[in-house]
Amino acid sequence: MIESHKPFQTAKPVLEKIIQAGFEAYFVGGSVRDVLLHKEISDVDIASSATPYEIKEIFSNTVDLGIEHGTVLVLEGGEGYEITTFRTEAEYEDFRHPSAVTFVRSLEEDLKRRDFTINALALGIDNQVIDYFEGKEDLERQVIRCVGNPLERFNEDALRMFRAVRFISQLNFQIDPATKEAITKLHQNMANVAVERMRVEWVKTMMGIGRKAGIHELLDTNLYTVCPHFNEMREALVGLGDNQMTRLTELQGWILLAYYADLSDKQVKKLMRDWKCSNQLMNNVATGLMTLRKRLEQDYDFFMAYDCQKELAMEVEAILPSLGGTSDQRNLEAVYKDLPIHQVNELALNGHDIIEILKLEKKGPIIGKAMNLMKEEVLRAKVDNTKEALTDLLLAADFV
Repeated sequence: MIESHKPFQTAKPVLEKIIQAGFEAYFVGGSVRDVLLHKEISDVDIASSATPYEIKEIFSNTVDLGIEHGTVLVLEGGEGYEITTFRTEAEYEDFRHPSAVTFVRSLEEDLKRRDFTINALALGIDNQVIDYFEGKEDLERQVIRCVGNPLERFNEDALRMFRAVRFISQLNFQIDPATKEAITKLHQNMANVAVERMRVEWVKTMMGIGRKAGIHELLDTNLYTVCPHFNEMREALVGLGDNQMTRLTELQGWILLAYYADLSDKQVKKLMRDWKCSNQLMNNVATGLMTLRKRLEQDYDFFMAYDCQKELAMEVEAILPSLGGTSDQRNLEAVYKDLPIHQVNELALNGHDIIEILKLEKKGPIIGKAMNLMKEEVLRAKVDNTKEALTDLLLAADFV
């Protein structure tokens, strides 16, 4: 197993060095899970019985990442490896963070604090998988199940409830009945979790191969009711889950959700702001939704291609067949190629030119109006994109 995956191979000498110093060390968590699912891995997590200070004695090049929580970054062979000491955690004080951690020498005690059985697996350098909680069996059964008592796990960290939904979607798994019952009972605790953290899980849920199953559990456990605006968007969430596209990008997921919810431009921006999305993503979703609605009614024209831009328009084209429309990427590419300008900064005149031509005393709204006029007339092919033609256009216009 280790020999067939480069990240394990590269990190193996790190484990060997810790073991030679008299301590235990294992690969743990998602990398072990993914290898057992025959997925590619890009990085590894390492857990050890050595304390952070003992790790720092073993390796000469280290960085204190979160030493109070037991994590040290070891720089070895041109790579960086996070090594975390086996630990137990005291009572959680805010449904998210333990009030204290205690370093222990037992791997089993460390794995007991993990969220789900499929994430509580360890792999030794002898290629033996250590599985105290039947995680391998749950992988075979394709079930998401908490380690130990699910009520305790979710009371420790409320975000784990959304992580359960996310793993259901990413892996196309089912949820264990007791785990589902605990989420349903404790779903209101999600209100204590930062929206930014919820968004990460929601985006991964939208992008998963089991999106329909994940969204079903989000709805069935009432977890959706503590997500920004989702309480009023139940039917839209159902539509997003039922959509026939097998894989979505983040942008496509938000556009489809807004489409099924029949949101206005203002409502889209409110939704995205309240989910703490970037301004760029917010604007792309709003523009993509506008373009999607137009494309369901008509082919691309210069204005639509200009407003949407090619990369965003391609994402919209991929959505169309799932809504009964017809994708025509060839026409999009032809229209986009023939655009007289692709961005406003390609106009022959800029803001400084406008001030000089119109003899303005200072910058103001007239500059924006002038830029829009030039853009529209050039896109309509009524005016050539030359300094002379645009100057004549501005001098003949009434901006009052």
